[in-house]
Amino acid sequence: MALNLIEYASVGSDTVIIKFARTVKISSIINANFIVQTTDSTPSVVSDPFRAISTIADYNQISRVLVLNWNKMLTSDQEYYVRVANLVDAANQIIPEEKVKFTKTNTATPISISQPVIPKIEQILVEDNSIIPNTYTTYQVIAKNPEFFIESIDPNNGDFYIDNTYNNGRVVITFNERPASNFLNKTYFKIQRKAIQRTPARWETLEPRVSMHSWKPDVYVDFPSLDATPSYYTDGPDYFATGYKYRIVISENVGI
Repeated sequence: MALNLIEYASVGSDTVIIKFARTVKISSIINANFIVQTTDSTPSVVSDPFRAISTIADYNQISRVLVLNWNKMLTSDQEYYVRVANLVDAANQIIPEEKVKFTKTNTATPISISQPVIPKIEQILVEDNSIIPNTYTTYQVIAKNPEFFIESIDPNNGDFYIDNTYNNGRVVITFNERPASNFLNKTYFKIQRKAIQRTPARWETLEPRVSMHSWKPDVYVDFPSLDATPSYYTDGPDYFATGYKYRIVISENVGI
């Protein structure tokens, strides 16, 4: 079942606090996507209701909490909507609009809204399985065959530091059984890297080479070298850049 966009909202005299129920792309958290208007049949839209959003200062990616700072004085005893529209999820899909209804009062006590007003949308439910919580937090792969899983990884999963030339760029993933050969490609084994920095950075997808041992259940995921013309599993070149972290995303559909 699809998640709602807003898990909780609190409207106060100085701020509006919104906790999202799902991952939202930071690039879509912009002022234009947070609209304040009256609930009248002919609504009046408040221009520039919030100060400029700084996602570094105003948005906590871990808790998914956004703080909007009021930029305008609203009319007392008037009912308003805060419309949250055009936000994008981790799969680059636009999330349906949701609204938070509140009434401006002279009290400084915030008005909490635990149930946002969600427009009824008649649509066919399409389940998004591209983001599955906890799929990659352990060695267990939730595959079509539940008895199929990862036994070990070289280098160890979560190693803080590896050498630039570690194993000539090859990561060895040992399953308990040999996976079917049709899964040995970048569709099912995605490799990515991201710069380690203080400001948010995006994962960059690289081109892997995926193969398997002739008889062992070992899958070889080769990272490209850092050369202008990349090579794979060759002595000499560097494969892992300094100042980056790397990950392999294994599809839940990989099986025997």
